[in-house]
Amino acid sequence: MSLALLALTIGSLTADVPAFAVRMDRSSHQITIRLGPFHLPASGGEHAGMHHHGLELPVFRFVLPAGAWLRGFRVALYDGEGRALPRRILHHINLMDLGRRQLTEPIFERTLAAGQETGDVMLPASVAVRVEAGAELALLTAWANQTGEDLHGVTLELTLPYLPDNIVPRPLEVRPVVFDVGFRPGFSDAFDLDTGRTVHQREFVVPLDGRLLAAGGHLHDYGESLVLTDAATGKVVVALKPTRDAQGHVLAIGRKFFGAKGAGLRLKAGRYVLVAVYRNPTGHCIEDGGMALIAALFAPDQPGKWPALDRTNPVFVADAGGLDRIGWVTVAEDLAARPRRP
Repeated sequence: MSLALLALTIGSLTADVPAFAVRMDRSSHQITIRLGPFHLPASGGEHAGMHHHGLELPVFRFVLPAGAWLRGFRVALYDGEGRALPRRILHHINLMDLGRRQLTEPIFERTLAAGQETGDVMLPASVAVRVEAGAELALLTAWANQTGEDLHGVTLELTLPYLPDNIVPRPLEVRPVVFDVGFRPGFSDAFDLDTGRTVHQREFVVPLDGRLLAAGGHLHDYGESLVLTDAATGKVVVALKPTRDAQGHVLAIGRKFFGAKGAGLRLKAGRYVLVAVYRNPTGHCIEDGGMALIAALFAPDQPGKWPALDRTNPVFVADAGGLDRIGWVTVAEDLAARPRRP
């Protein structure tokens, strides 16, 4: 059983719902999530707005039967012939813990959040994100196929390296925290990009003292900067700039590491402001063309005071309603399943 302690599978229910499988391998200490194959039609033009993806898949929900300390993730995309596909067709991916609250918003925790410009992540063994046995998780994906041609047999493979539940000594427990300028519960967090230079900002409340150990960001094309500041002092906490090509397309966003093995960056409870700057050279407004967020690893001083998930909160109800509109698929356990790479 060590080679396939757990396998969860669901066959394709309809032409619009691809196969989904989860495998937890105790010998290699990896969780592998496989979605597909499915057909991904070409999206609109380059400036159609990144949220206009060619296919909207449901949210896949499953239960993790064993506790784990997640250390990071790897993303791979394949076509029907097993050839690698460009990362840009995957606009973003979220792995949610349906039993925990996000720190800055009263919604499901986004345990893992990655955009098309986000590289793979691997944390040192001294730091990890705790997921409890029996946790109900859910995978949400958004696709933006701007290759100009339909893609067939698309398969996503998400690999999560982890440490076993009973490891000694236990790693430092960190949790994700997200600052999202465009957050609107139940709707896309994209916003319009007017021509020229525009500034987009939002204030957040951090309710706990703690330490930031690492931070990364997400911007769309023509994004110039992301800066998180302390609202009380004006002090810059995190500043990120993207790597772009000559046309302004975002290729990558730098990460900040504040001492994953050390003290990290002190973050006091209080108000913070995230400011994103865009410069749109196209001469016309790009509808829903922008997004702006910083995702960080946060080690709270008092984890027991992490705010609880309140399912009656109006913001939670609105956000959950947005997921309901996308649709849910609940994955049942099947120990005989053996998901394989295409």
